[in-house]
Amino acid sequence: MNLNYWLTFITTVEKGTLSAAAEELHLTQPGVSKQLQALEDYYGLRLLERRGREVRLTAAGKICYRHAKAIARHLEQTQRELAELTRLVKGRLLLGASTTPGQYILPRLIGGFRREYPRVEVVVEIADSQEVIRRLQDGEIDLGVVGAGGRGRNLSYSRLVEDELVLIVPPGHRLAGVTAANPLDLQGEPLVWREAGSGTRRVVEERLQKAGFTVDPARVVMELGSTEAIVSAVEAGLGISLVTCWAVEKSVKLGRLVTVPLQGVNLKRDLYLVRRRQPLSPAAEAFACFLEKHHLQLPLPVNT
Repeated sequence: MNLNYWLTFITTVEKGTLSAAAEELHLTQPGVSKQLQALEDYYGLRLLERRGREVRLTAAGKICYRHAKAIARHLEQTQRELAELTRLVKGRLLLGASTTPGQYILPRLIGGFRREYPRVEVVVEIADSQEVIRRLQDGEIDLGVVGAGGRGRNLSYSRLVEDELVLIVPPGHRLAGVTAANPLDLQGEPLVWREAGSGTRRVVEERLQKAGFTVDPARVVMELGSTEAIVSAVEAGLGISLVTCWAVEKSVKLGRLVTVPLQGVNLKRDLYLVRRRQPLSPAAEAFACFLEKHHLQLPLPVNT
């Protein structure tokens, strides 16, 4: 049952008329009437008697009003306690993250978290996924965000957000105007790639190989250690690449890059929040709860 219906019911009883309740709640009178009718239909009993413009409680209505007021008091107390908790949560929160979530996902979330918990100092340390997991297991960080699910000693993984690798080419490239490309269209193209050992590079090459395309090392004209460097190199016309969609929104909007759908290749993956299976600090628990409530939508750059 919608809690707003109970608020409308309580307000109507206390104001005495539907019109007064509507004014108090900034609703139309038919809207108030509809919500009250929904409550009565739900219980199959008449809760209010209309006497002219005024309304009075029936026997069933008195029972509902008593319990509705109790529910309202509990909700108000919950709000007060949560507000107090927000004021009390403080300290240092150490987050470990692999490159994509550390550079592109967490910054979008930490600002909102800090507005709710201004007394928490947040530190993000970026490393490869294996190093993040090691630090988490050794208690060096509070929470980890990585690009691969798995199992670990006393660790719990939960999906945080979806990531998708996208093919990027400079404007004017032969693939820039196509509706979609396939892996064979990459044949002979100069590739700007992540450095050897990169998790993103491993994912790209494995997914392309499953689709029947093996990367020719001779076509890798540059190996770079960051996504930003790859984006800049592609913008400069030095080659093409596949990078996380979170990294190219601005470049696409400014017309510096074009994204090309790549058919026949699954380039989506999940990013995970990892925590130890033991009680968290208040700051870490607050951040984990914050992430559960705030979901990011996968950006889908469109070239026009």
